[in-house]
Amino acid sequence: MTLLAPRPRTAEGPAPVTPAARPRRGPGLALGATLAVLAALAVQFAAARFPVAEPTRADTVATATTTTVLLAALARLTLRGRPGLAAYPLLGALAGCILALPLHGTPLFLGGLTSDNQFRTQYVTRYATEAGLADVTFDGLPPLYPPAWFWLTGRAAHLAGAEGWTAYKPAAIATVALGTALAYGLWSRIVTPRLALPLAVATLLSAFQAPAFGVHEPYAWIVAAPMPPLAVLAHRALASRRAPRAVLAGCGLYLGIAALTYTLLAAFWAFALALMALTLLRRRGPRALLLRLSSVAAVALPLALIVWGPYLAAALPAGMPPNPALRYIPVQQTSFPLPMTEPSATGALCLAGTVWLLARAHRDVLARALLTLVAACYLWCLLSQLAVLLGASLLSFRVHPVLFAALYASGVLAAAEALRWRRERVRPAAVATAAAVLALSAVQSVPDALRHEFDTAYGPRPPADLIRTIARETGRPAQELTVLTDNWRLMSGAAYHGYLTAEPVYAHPLADFAGRTEEVRAWSRLTDPAAFTARLDHGPYDAPDVFVLRRAPHTDKPPHTDEIPHADKPPHAYAIDLGRDNYPHQPNRIGLPTSLPAVLFSSRDFARRDVGPYTVLARKKGAEKAAVRPEGSDPYVGER
Repeated sequence: MTLLAPRPRTAEGPAPVTPAARPRRGPGLALGATLAVLAALAVQFAAARFPVAEPTRADTVATATTTTVLLAALARLTLRGRPGLAAYPLLGALAGCILALPLHGTPLFLGGLTSDNQFRTQYVTRYATEAGLADVTFDGLPPLYPPAWFWLTGRAAHLAGAEGWTAYKPAAIATVALGTALAYGLWSRIVTPRLALPLAVATLLSAFQAPAFGVHEPYAWIVAAPMPPLAVLAHRALASRRAPRAVLAGCGLYLGIAALTYTLLAAFWAFALALMALTLLRRRGPRALLLRLSSVAAVALPLALIVWGPYLAAALPAGMPPNPALRYIPVQQTSFPLPMTEPSATGALCLAGTVWLLARAHRDVLARALLTLVAACYLWCLLSQLAVLLGASLLSFRVHPVLFAALYASGVLAAAEALRWRRERVRPAAVATAAAVLALSAVQSVPDALRHEFDTAYGPRPPADLIRTIARETGRPAQELTVLTDNWRLMSGAAYHGYLTAEPVYAHPLADFAGRTEEVRAWSRLTDPAAFTARLDHGPYDAPDVFVLRRAPHTDKPPHTDEIPHADKPPHAYAIDLGRDNYPHQPNRIGLPTSLPAVLFSSRDFARRDVGPYTVLARKKGAEKAAVRPEGSDPYVGER
């Protein structure tokens, strides 16, 4: 038995791993992907009933045991040679076990409600409340951040009658399983199913590779995981004599869905396709390649315009303000990822894959396609470094999961070819066992690699007391309220619109984040309540309906501490931590602690309620109509 169909050797060494004949088509990809998602959901359902509460190491033992059984079953399927439908639920269950068991005692995903997860859960909560496309934070603006995954997750939460933020974790884990299943289904159309299965397992394991950690963004992973096998299919389609319309349409469909799900990876995929076309210019000619790329774009464009059409319609008249999301340089982007240099089993796998790509690319279309994809990743990283000189970034760290998935797959292909070359001296059962043990070793390293993210997932949840207080004081649905606060967990728990975002890079280009920040700082210089309400009514932006601010203590401690003033000492001010973009310096955001005088909220226009260290200041309905500015009066009196 061999991992690949028999092919004659040549004087130059082993034959390429690409099958000469068209591989058998397995079960429907849609059906298999559905089974993988159902398996991941079933694992989560079981994990949520894990009988031992945190803190415990029992979940680590359970994870090791279940993944061992699953990897053994996958190895058995590989030896059989025709995994069939059974491979899909096993892959889905494997993805579910790695994540669901360590997270069994929390409704939150990796990282809890910190950092980027704040706006991710906020986005899901938005669409759990309303079905129309909207910006995650600012009222009345079309979405900029691709909404497809968040919309589907939020709508699923709405149908299930669940709070939006609680749907993020099960959807994230199911999406990791789905991405792996898609990779397996596509690899099965390129190589034998026996080889496609270890390729899919390697793809899944690459999601947990530091510093890429594709699992951190599951909605990006569903785009990144299928990209290596799809790159092989696309390369063949561009290089073939007769244009395969179905494959080109599939590439266009993938590009369009990527534009709806993760636009940066859609741009990278278009870049990779263009690079493939450049490498084939002498073989196919510019006219044929341009026609094929145009057919891809023709399929993708209508899908992309679902989101980008409304945004462009709003942004073009405004002069296309720059996107603040591109003004970010994390530590992962300051160097080129070189996993093949790491002294580990995964490093050796990537090194073998790199050597195989370079050695085989001249005569193996599979290696040539993967090498082009890897080259595109590194070229994108280089362009991103150069873009910093122009005041922007291509966020190259977001393509690292694609790079790792491609290198892991290349390593598996290199190992398969080496084993085929020495097939007389190697027993397939021994190979499958060794591969399963190595995969188990990689799985068991996940808790340590992601220990901080697992621990943070057991952190604070959305503040239900604040949400209840706002509802009681305003009597209005959350989606009808604009809130000013620096308690960003509050924004994850209810579908409020925000006056500001947690970070400048999260802000919509049309929202004028810097201007809004300066407006709040201008309020802090006011002393007259009437001037304050007049400025709220006639300022350049829609005023907040609710202020959720921290009470500044009467001590020398900073105003952002958790100290609660004594009840008999009303606060002299309310504190809020604002921020300013600091690109390209570090830190990327400069904090601007600001205090709003309590006297500004002393009029009858505001209802006041203390909740822990915070105060909810809700503007009474109709107050904005009552605060009519007298003709000739200055709403900014007291600012100077």
